[in-house]
Amino acid sequence: MSADPLAVLRALQFADSGFPSGVFAFSWGLEGALAEGRADPHGLRDWVRAELHGRWFRAERIAFAGGFRLRGAALRGWFAEVDTLMPVERARQDSVQAGAALFASARALRIALDPGAVAAEADGTGHFAVVHGHLLAVAGLDLPSALAASGFGMARGAYSVAVRLGAVGAIAMQRDLAALAPEIAELVQVPEPDALPAGFAPLSDIALMRPRAGRLFVN
Repeated sequence: MSADPLAVLRALQFADSGFPSGVFAFSWGLEGALAEGRADPHGLRDWVRAELHGRWFRAERIAFAGGFRLRGAALRGWFAEVDTLMPVERARQDSVQAGAALFASARALRIALDPGAVAAEADGTGHFAVVHGHLLAVAGLDLPSALAASGFGMARGAYSVAVRLGAVGAIAMQRDLAALAPEIAELVQVPEPDALPAGFAPLSDIALMRPRAGRLFVN
């Protein structure tokens, strides 16, 4: 983690499940997959691992890192580029919606974001992963620490969905997160590819597009 204690404290604040980041309302397809038996609650670690490798590592990590590094017009352009690369319209809309909540929280806390990020919000391209990367950069984290917070947050978010749905218990969640932590740390250390975000998570993509009555989450 960053040697700056204040940066660590701010990262803990942003990563806290009580922080109004917007993602609390999203299951990213897991609710539907559990309801239809396409995700096994007793093998949820396999689902999360597939999401980490297929969605986070290949797409969100790259989008996040761009948000962390870029400023000004380059940052605004990166938001727009990430927007054009979202293959599923529902996922694109949800990502912008979650990003809007993160923008609102930053504004309420009087955290000054780069004008390029503010312009992207006005453009309707304020995707969550890019906003999150920018916010953690403003908080003072180094990139590896910020990426670790992002990857672990994705995994914890999925388990939080399963716990709230009654599919797994809190102890099982913590046991699996402890088992996944070394794998997340390894993914963080892999050199960033010279490539655009290109995730591949067909099970969750299909699940989040399927309508379901009485759902608890947005998707």
